[in-house]
Amino acid sequence: MISFIVTTYNLADWLLRRCLTSIVAQGLARDEYEIIVVDDESTVSPRHVVDEFATQVNITLHIQRHKRQGAARNLALCHAQGDWVQFVDGDDYVDEDFISCMYNAITKNNADIATCGHYRVEFDGTLKSIYTLSDNADDIICKTGIESLTDMFYGETCSASSGSKLYKKNFFDKLRFPGYVMGEDTYVVYHAFSESKKIAHTNKPLYYYVQHESSVTNKKANYIKFYDYVRLYDHILEVDKNLTNKTYFNSLANRLIENNFWVYMKLRNEPDKYNDEKQHI
Repeated sequence: MISFIVTTYNLADWLLRRCLTSIVAQGLARDEYEIIVVDDESTVSPRHVVDEFATQVNITLHIQRHKRQGAARNLALCHAQGDWVQFVDGDDYVDEDFISCMYNAITKNNADIATCGHYRVEFDGTLKSIYTLSDNADDIICKTGIESLTDMFYGETCSASSGSKLYKKNFFDKLRFPGYVMGEDTYVVYHAFSESKKIAHTNKPLYYYVQHESSVTNKKANYIKFYDYVRLYDHILEVDKNLTNKTYFNSLANRLIENNFWVYMKLRNEPDKYNDEKQHI
């Protein structure tokens, strides 16, 4: 059984409906999956959209009070009954072959996690293929968790997004999303990969990551939110047990330097603020 965890906040009905429709289109039997929708107390409840699907699938709706996406996913994990977990943002959607390709990649290779390429859906609706070396779902690269992290830190093979992945549920027996505004995906992917023995990477684009001008990433104000990425890598350096692996450490150092430079340039937009944070970087 697969638990699809969908998070929403003030989404247009058609966006959430498109997301849920893409999950139903996987062709799974009703007892093979569940959809857990968590709404971050939107102005208008998505219940009427969720109710449209209740006759077709096992779907539940939970409401939380403005605690952001990471907390919403944590709430859903407490209710998830599946053996496998997949995260979908309510404004994103998945290819109709998502589960068949990802689950086949896992079972054929005895893997703990599967990843895929994704499309970045731009503001004008055009698609940009990301981490897609092949359109053939049978083209699978299997790597250890540390090898996969090494590639990820170099920007190769797979992204740090939590959505373009299928995980064994037992990774989340203790693992939860942190209270970051940004970087919470990388936190979870890092810890899941660190504990994984084998990861199957299919480079076919199967996840559609939709861009919005109002999204957290694209908002220009409140630059301090980007400092969460610095907190993230401080955490990794504190807990990582593989820093003596030179190949891996070089990839982590590469990402940390690139990341911190990017955050510093964001904070420079407010020259009279965040002096302690700038000094730490």
